[in-house]
Amino acid sequence: MMDGILSELGKRIADRWFAFLILPGVPFAATVVVAWAMAPFGAVHALDLDLLVRRLDTHGATVTTTKGIVIGCLLLGAVTVTALLVRELSLAVHRLWTGRSNALCRVMNPGIQRRRRVALDAAENGGYAVPERYLPHRATWIGDRFALVDERVAAQYGVSLARVWPRLWQLHDLRTPKIVTAAWDEYAAATVRVAWALPYAALSPFWWPTLPIALTLICLGWSQGRRGADDFCLTCEAAVDVQLRRLAHIVGVSLPHQRVTVAEGHEIDRILAKGAYLPLPRTDDDAQRPSR
Repeated sequence: MMDGILSELGKRIADRWFAFLILPGVPFAATVVVAWAMAPFGAVHALDLDLLVRRLDTHGATVTTTKGIVIGCLLLGAVTVTALLVRELSLAVHRLWTGRSNALCRVMNPGIQRRRRVALDAAENGGYAVPERYLPHRATWIGDRFALVDERVAAQYGVSLARVWPRLWQLHDLRTPKIVTAAWDEYAAATVRVAWALPYAALSPFWWPTLPIALTLICLGWSQGRRGADDFCLTCEAAVDVQLRRLAHIVGVSLPHQRVTVAEGHEIDRILAKGAYLPLPRTDDDAQRPSR
């Protein structure tokens, strides 16, 4: 369902190589140079700008030499390798944020129960009930938000989001894909931002200011990820709400109520499945078996 859509979209992080990986690699390369320059002076002088300037001036003459060119090439190669690592880490961050792991759910169970209580208390104060299928059950808030899209679409229309989404995507006007893609890019950028925290943290033994930089990236990335995930889920639901009637007409499902109900949704799902879930053929033994 939504997990399959997210897996496909997660692979598109690599498509944004320049914006998500190369551009952040420039300040990281500068940080590596500063860490290398300040490491011999210890933590006390880590923020001594005068010392940093003198240190860089001392080694600035080697930039145009063969040794400097070799060092520059090694630095460029190291940053490229780091960017490749960050790309893989961003996918790991995405999998972590979806919160589907049973082990992670067991570890985060207190947080899950707290979110359930908050949802139930809000419903009680508002005078309405929350279906059990809508309550939090994944390890993270972002994972619950993604899972909720599946549940809401299935409850309202009786269709599988993963099955109807590729068809709905082809029915959209030019504006809708841009909105959905922008929301996804916001979320994907957040996973990359958190992934960049690890290389910065790895530099902290040599230059301690990179540690607060890493912590800042994690906090900002988590906040940005929540906003991006929420916007993405809202745009996906809106796309289903707007275009599902049109899809019903295209596949030949009549709408006697002028809207898609669960019954029509099941019919749409059956058509799109293309016989993948046909009933088993009856055998002679089944025909002779008395009905209960």
